[in-house]
Amino acid sequence: MWGRSGNRCAFPECRTELTQDKNAVSSQYTLGEQAHIVGDKPKAARYKELMSDNARDGYHNRILLCPNHHREIDENEDDWPIDRLYRLKSEHELWVNQNLSSTTDTRKLAEEVAITAVIDSAVLCCKLKYWNEWTSNALSPDPNWPEELINNIRIFRHKVIATLWPEQYPEFMKAAKTLSILLHRGCNVFLKYAERNDQNIWWAVRFYRGEGFNPNYDKDVERYEKWLEECHEVIFEATKAANWFANVVRRDVNPMFFVEEGKFLITEGLFPDGSSKIYAPEYTDIEMRNLPASLSKNI
Repeated sequence: MWGRSGNRCAFPECRTELTQDKNAVSSQYTLGEQAHIVGDKPKAARYKELMSDNARDGYHNRILLCPNHHREIDENEDDWPIDRLYRLKSEHELWVNQNLSSTTDTRKLAEEVAITAVIDSAVLCCKLKYWNEWTSNALSPDPNWPEELINNIRIFRHKVIATLWPEQYPEFMKAAKTLSILLHRGCNVFLKYAERNDQNIWWAVRFYRGEGFNPNYDKDVERYEKWLEECHEVIFEATKAANWFANVVRRDVNPMFFVEEGKFLITEGLFPDGSSKIYAPEYTDIEMRNLPASLSKNI
């Protein structure tokens, strides 16, 4: 979207050159905002319930604006209905193609497109907006993962492997690779002892239980508990990676990235006494320095 929008606000009377780098705001550029055309949540401008999460957060439902015009379309919903915003976006991208194609810094655009594509893929494929919800299910005594999530995590892993990384974003690359490795590993570990039901949800299988006598019951229980601990541990580590990824995006690309939602959390429980524990795990500086290289032996 940044490339097709020429890094400019879509309003024809504005077309201010925008940046994804908050450090450039104090100099010559305004921080760009990827506005939703159809609102992203109830009570948001132009919200429609019957729209998938992928479509809601995808390219076709986003328009690049300066902060002032982003505010204008959301505060004046009657003046800016959905069809008018789609038309505005299309007309602006046509203008960019006709007027800027020969003068745009294509290298800069390519770098920004690559970075934005990874960020968008992480939000959609890793269900970052629903992180606390799906990880709670994955951390339960009987963990379960939606098949759609498992498939999307594989897509994200492929995306990260295939990305041509800009040299000026080394920590972003490390954080994205770490997140993709750990989530992909989490899928593989979980699926070792899981079965899919008719609702396309994968559930843990307590294989030590059987219809008859199990002579290896104690060993199988120990094996199951060790596997369950490994499943939980990789989710804990992946949450560290998600927080690292978000911190780097806020620092280097978009300071508003998940600012409202805050840190990614995980909830463990319920414990026998009915209690639960909530964490916001994060890497130490030493851990980040050695990632993702320290994971390579187990990729």
